[in-house]
Amino acid sequence: MPASGRFWFLIVLAAVDMLMVNAGYVLAFYLRFGGDLPQDNLSAYFSTWPWLSLTALALMYFYRLYGPYRWRWTEVFAGLICVVFFQAVVGMSLSFLFRGFAFPRSVFVLAPFIQLVLLSLWRRAAWHWERMLLHEKKVLVVGQPADARDLAGKLEQYTGGVYKVSGLVVGRNGGSLACGSGAAGEQAAVPGDGGGKPGGGEEGPHESWPVLGDISCFCECLDSTRPDEVFVSGSLSQEDKAEVLYACVARDTAAFLVPDFYEILITQARLDQVDDVPVFAVGRLNIPRESMIFKRVLDILLSLAGLAVALPVLLPAAVLIKIDSPGPVIYRQKRLTDGGQVFYLYKLRTMVDGAEAGTGPVLAAENDPRVTRVGRVLRALRIDEIPQLINVLRGDMSLVGPRPERPFFVNQLMRDVPEYVYRMKVKSGLTGLAQVAGKYSTSPENKLKYDLLYTKSYSPARDIAILFQTIKVLLIKDRAS
Repeated sequence: MPASGRFWFLIVLAAVDMLMVNAGYVLAFYLRFGGDLPQDNLSAYFSTWPWLSLTALALMYFYRLYGPYRWRWTEVFAGLICVVFFQAVVGMSLSFLFRGFAFPRSVFVLAPFIQLVLLSLWRRAAWHWERMLLHEKKVLVVGQPADARDLAGKLEQYTGGVYKVSGLVVGRNGGSLACGSGAAGEQAAVPGDGGGKPGGGEEGPHESWPVLGDISCFCECLDSTRPDEVFVSGSLSQEDKAEVLYACVARDTAAFLVPDFYEILITQARLDQVDDVPVFAVGRLNIPRESMIFKRVLDILLSLAGLAVALPVLLPAAVLIKIDSPGPVIYRQKRLTDGGQVFYLYKLRTMVDGAEAGTGPVLAAENDPRVTRVGRVLRALRIDEIPQLINVLRGDMSLVGPRPERPFFVNQLMRDVPEYVYRMKVKSGLTGLAQVAGKYSTSPENKLKYDLLYTKSYSPARDIAILFQTIKVLLIKDRAS
């Protein structure tokens, strides 16, 4: 889709979104008053509809509903749920501010459900429409064989068939390959998961990509395939990355780089100079002390509010845990936070008492037999995590930061990924960038990259955005991590 076509598509998308949001309010009025709309109540709506429309537009933008086509439908639907919920909260505030109680509260109960239905039907149609308008993009993937195959699979599986990988170019230590030989007989295969066809939803066919050569003949591969975009994995050497990016710039080909830990360190570096020599001032991997004061105040206020709201849920959950299986209601587990300090993390017990007595530390698996019947429900609804707000109040954790890990697994991870030690420079959090950007199955290395990027780009606004995005993530089974 050309840039002008994309622009007009977004204009139509936003216009119909606003139409659906306001139609939801009008239909809610109609149902509330049985078709006989009182002028006084209706005038209250007309006085606030521009503001209601603007807040809905802002929420749509915040939840990336005007973002790239790479989003799956489940991501779009979860975003719509968050939009209609917060739109109702904002709407109640605006109606009170503008016209007192002339805007019936019952309308704000009915409207979100109607809006969700209308928006879902429209957005599902638009989701398919967008994929029909988009032309297939040819992509070249560069990296070590395993990383290149993994990245190629993600590109084809999660873009609704928009990206088509023309081939792989491997690093020099990936083997000596002749350029344009179609991998010299080597093939790589990655199965689809429903994203291989426009619209998704059904399991796609198995795909394979030829290995076109190694970095030494990247320019020839680039000229022969003429891709729209090039994706470069972080596993290549700095010299190989430089050669690839120089070639892409010279040919005006869009390039996307998966960062390694060195590149994360220089992210948001500040330009400085020494005499006439330009230098980058590389920031440290910690949060400035003055920012920590605001962060702590926000932690205390929001965790107190969260505990107050969650109390009616926690009390019945505690009773059910006691009835379901013997053992304590609250489970304490050693975790590590900033500086490697040990603290006890609080959770509602979801496993049988003494689940690791005979095995030692073991990561929970899907359909884990140690999880109780009540525990499965608590985990599915994330209710078992609520007591961690007490950890936030105590100062063991922050609301936002890298998730705290157990000492046993930290030692393992530090052996496999030495850069994991940098994660300990920030207080652990209830949620974090890795949780809202990654998935449950995201590798520890990629989660670490998100955690370090969070530290490098910290701001109070980023923390608040992550908290709101967490609500959306909790609605997506394979994203909550």
